[in-house]
Amino acid sequence: MKISPITSSHWHQIKHIQYLAYGDDYSESMAVLKTKIAISPQTCFVCINDDHHVVGYLISHPCDKKSLPQLNQSTLHIDSTHLHLHDLAIAPASQGQGLPSLLINHLLVVLKTMNYQSVSLISVQNSASFWKKFNFIIDDSLRVPTSYGSNAIGMSRLLST
Repeated sequence: MKISPITSSHWHQIKHIQYLAYGDDYSESMAVLKTKIAISPQTCFVCINDDHHVVGYLISHPCDKKSLPQLNQSTLHIDSTHLHLHDLAIAPASQGQGLPSLLINHLLVVLKTMNYQSVSLISVQNSASFWKKFNFIIDDSLRVPTSYGSNAIGMSRLLST
């Protein structure tokens, strides 16, 4: 497996993986996802298998910790020391191979060279226990947009300096 920056050749596969992971519940338009990647390409990656197929992706971008992004809403550039891990999805056929760890650890290595102090995410589909394995904690100070539904949970973690 190889981690690579997201390029235009990956969009079709990202869209397919997103739909398999979320169905209509949390899928976003490619135009919206492209705005997130455009403002922080260095914190967005795909995982590519030996056959050169995208088998997972991670999209993250700077945001104001007091105002987490709405689902399916374009994101504008903001100077912030807070990063929002917007999406992590793995193709069903590639699950169970440790790809989330590979992508998250790669992100954390990249962040060591940047000025970020914390990372947030919105846990959906009852995934809070998964995120706790990566030292994210439930953060009641985060306001989760209603577009994520009533079961979504705001989580965050501090980055070591």
